[in-house]
Amino acid sequence: MKVIATLGAGLVWLTLALPSRAQNLPGQRAAPDDLDAARVARGFAALNRPTGIAEAGVGWLTLPGASVCAGSSCRKGDTSFELDAWELFRTNRRFAFGAGFLLGLIPTTDAPRTNPMGIVRDHSRSYLTLEGTVRHYPYIGESVELWWGITGGIAIVNDRFSVDNSNMNLALVGGSASTIRSEGASIGAAGGAVFWLANHWSLGTVFRYGNWFLPKVAAKDPLLEEASVTGRNTMFSLGISLAYRIPL
Repeated sequence: MKVIATLGAGLVWLTLALPSRAQNLPGQRAAPDDLDAARVARGFAALNRPTGIAEAGVGWLTLPGASVCAGSSCRKGDTSFELDAWELFRTNRRFAFGAGFLLGLIPTTDAPRTNPMGIVRDHSRSYLTLEGTVRHYPYIGESVELWWGITGGIAIVNDRFSVDNSNMNLALVGGSASTIRSEGASIGAAGGAVFWLANHWSLGTVFRYGNWFLPKVAAKDPLLEEASVTGRNTMFSLGISLAYRIPL
């Protein structure tokens, strides 16, 4: 009887032990508990190869300390609606580099202008930056990642003066508009958060800070109108962007 009891206990032990050991055999699927412990990375955390990124956004640009001048008359500060676009190459999970532009289309500040006698002129202004950038991603989660980077390139301010022919009885020789283009260096920093939308799409928030080093002496057109923004100007920008990713 003791022999039979001993054999029975051994069979029970083998029945309980074999399935658990079978889980560790090569070619066998892991149990659900093991899958939870070693779950496959998803979202941004699964990006493990070089990636091309096309990014486009909208936002609001401000030059809080800019002196917007017309001759001796100046107003302080300017803001504008902006569009921007970037082409980026992400070499690995942590670093990316590329280039892009930022376009300020609708400045809200303009200094009073003194038109030449008998000539009525309209004035408009726009901002453009063409920059390269390097980005670093200090945090990469599955649904959210954070980045920061530096930017550098050129900043361009376009002042366009056009004659209002409806109020004139004079015939004009040549074009009815002229443009003053002020160009300078641009350097700054940027950062943001990116939110996973789908396999190729993401939505992000972007904050930018920069300094524009424009000519200190205002350029003039043939009618002695002057460039409206000169010298060093600090720029801030806040916006949102939509990005499309292509693994390479």
